[in-house]
Amino acid sequence: MPNLTGAHLLIRCLQLEGIKKVFTIVGDTMLPLADAAEDEGIEFIDTRHEGAAMAMADAWCRITGEPSVAMFTGGPGFSNAISGLPHVYTAESPVIFIAGCGELPERGLLGFQEVNQVEICAPMTKGSWLVHDRRRIPEYVATAFRTAMSGRPGPVHLTVPMDLQEQGIQEEELPPYQPSEYRHRGRTHGDPSLISEAIDLLRRAERPVVIVGNAARYSATPQQLQALVESPGLPIFTIEQSRGLIDDAHPLCYGIADPGLNHTARRFREADVVLLLGKRLDHGYRFGRAPFFNGNAKLIQVDPSEAEIGRNRGVDVGIAGDIGSILEQLQQTGAKAQWNDFAPWRQQLDETRAAFREGLESHISDAMPLHPMKVFKEVEPFLQENSFIILDGGDYVQWGRSYYKARQPGHWLRLGSLGHLGCGLPYALTAKLIDPDARVFLFSGDGSIGFYFMEYDTAVRHNLPFTTVMGNDSAWGIDKTFQLAYYDRPIATDLRFVRYDRMVAEVGGHGEYAERADEIAPALQRALDSGKPSLVNIAVAPGASPMAEAMIARRRSS
Repeated sequence: MPNLTGAHLLIRCLQLEGIKKVFTIVGDTMLPLADAAEDEGIEFIDTRHEGAAMAMADAWCRITGEPSVAMFTGGPGFSNAISGLPHVYTAESPVIFIAGCGELPERGLLGFQEVNQVEICAPMTKGSWLVHDRRRIPEYVATAFRTAMSGRPGPVHLTVPMDLQEQGIQEEELPPYQPSEYRHRGRTHGDPSLISEAIDLLRRAERPVVIVGNAARYSATPQQLQALVESPGLPIFTIEQSRGLIDDAHPLCYGIADPGLNHTARRFREADVVLLLGKRLDHGYRFGRAPFFNGNAKLIQVDPSEAEIGRNRGVDVGIAGDIGSILEQLQQTGAKAQWNDFAPWRQQLDETRAAFREGLESHISDAMPLHPMKVFKEVEPFLQENSFIILDGGDYVQWGRSYYKARQPGHWLRLGSLGHLGCGLPYALTAKLIDPDARVFLFSGDGSIGFYFMEYDTAVRHNLPFTTVMGNDSAWGIDKTFQLAYYDRPIATDLRFVRYDRMVAEVGGHGEYAERADEIAPALQRALDSGKPSLVNIAVAPGASPMAEAMIARRRSS
């Protein structure tokens, strides 16, 4: 039995929360925690940049629906990690961000690598605390996890001074209680009268839509969503972390709930009743106001946070509570109701969906340089139902976002609303870590791959073979598109054409290069057969994606 310390106490608390892996770069003021983790059997997944470790922790939450831990030294390690925190915060992922710091008595004396970590994190977390007494470590860890997972999930921060980590403890000081003893285990139901009002609006609608957003990922199940929509035939869309909560291949699912990526979603403006399940009325939805939604449309908003109900636009029915529980209530009440026939509305949506897909495929040709749609079409036969699709970058990947289906929860990953480029590579590492047998495809532009490129070394060291399908147009594509549209010239958005495939091979992975359409499938097969982290570098033509065109049109109209 090792000599027990405050570090062991904290690690034991993490174990009680079900934490088995920690994302990190080891540094001075967390060395006691690293040593205790080795004693206790928690695995450290070490990266080459702290921001990448934060992104891996973010991906763990998105894929599993569970909290994760990222841990770093204070000062410089913390500073690098903080670059990823706004992204995690806006994505609403429950990451427990732990950092060490110098000794507690030296705080305020210009101590070792001292910065005010707690205050820096406060605006970008649900809670940020300094642990000031080793005896209160269990309390602070409990508070951190409880806060991260309550209401709408989100990150929290703990700063743990090094002297507290090193203080000796007795066996009886180890955590005295289980998480089930300090966390609410029940599910909060919605007000039954509001459930009835919501069903009454939905059943009498002519053009209803259901939109599933971020917060549903952590409380709703595919079975609950299917049960809600199947009997009455309600059309449903998903967005953010909820992608895949209901299979895009389901006949009632009309794909991503983003009009810039999915022309079927442009018909939201025609809907007369909208049911929002954990979707905020944010800038992407023009704050819920006309013309995004019809000004006369009836809005039903279901959210775990009362603060989100009616935010930015008044709603007709607002129901606060656990989304999964409320889905069951809606389904049970709806089963007794007499519903309108929505078949004519769904037929209109079906026609729009078919026309949009046909429009996307009209770009497919063997012309060089290749159109991005040709790349996505060539890769499509390699996708399996449980494959991970990770999309990171600008114009190139928007075609894939529009074209590919989300089949399972946590298997279709895109950057959060902050648009923090570069996270795709760390996401791919986490996906392979969680599901070693699944194919993991990262679609990345040549700009976004540069942020955390050395994480290929992390992939080689930890034996995490995923495959990047890169669209290389030698530019910061989407911003160059905007510059040409708005100012008729590009400024600082051109890049060199780089053989990233050779760079991956030098790091220890497998690289392929393709220019012609008939080269893509063989190159991809060799990459998959290599059993190594791999990259297929494909020269693609620049040009505006459907999303870029929509954004340009909106700017010009305003």
